[in-house]
Formats: sequence, C-alpha cells, structure tokens
Amino acid sequence: MPIEIKELIIKTTIVDRPTENWEESTTVPQALKDEILVECRKLVLNLLRERGER
Repeated sequence: MPIEIKELIIKTTIVDRPTENWEESTTVPQALKDEILVECRKLVLNLLRERGER
C-alpha cells in the first residue's frame, strides 16, 4: 500500500561549536539523523492513523 506524505516539517537548531575531538564530531550527525528519523516515523504513523479514521 503506497503512502503519500503531503507535509514534512523539520525543525532544526544550528549550534556553532568548534570540534576538537573527532569522536565528538561523528556523534552529532548521528544524533541529528536519529532525531529526523523519529520525526519522520511520527509523521508516517499520524498519516496512517488519519487514513484509518476516514
């Protein structure tokens, strides 16, 4: 069953921090990816729920 996503809102906060340690710089992008995935899952679940209510 195809799902059409009509709206995707991504809220971001830009923080300018100097990275001195390589390990720290790799965890930040992963945390951002995880946050985006969580929001996308919420959106898809809401769309499925709305479609089921119709």
